[in-house]
Amino acid sequence: MNEEKFITPMATVTERPEEYEFKITMPGIAKDEVELNMDGRTLTLKTHSKYQNPAGFRQVAAEFERTDYAMSVDLPELADPKALTAKMENGVLFVIVKKRPETKAKRIEIG
Repeated sequence: MNEEKFITPMATVTERPEEYEFKITMPGIAKDEVELNMDGRTLTLKTHSKYQNPAGFRQVAAEFERTDYAMSVDLPELADPKALTAKMENGVLFVIVKKRPETKAKRIEIG
């Protein structure tokens, strides 16, 4: 039986005045192995590792197991699910979600 095995990646969320940044660590995963979807306010991530040992080699020990990752997170209420960007660098996925324009602080002039 071919059973898929997923683990939840380590993630850090940082809030800035204009945006949220999700920093998701997935060692050994390339950007073309990542599936990132938005459904309503839910951000879903899934990976499908394509790595195989090179021909003629067999694994004799493993301290790091290649695996697939999966996670879902509901975006904060202030986030704009339509204003999202993502980039992958060295096994870390950075997802930036802008805040909705109407939620930004503004100075009110007194007349």
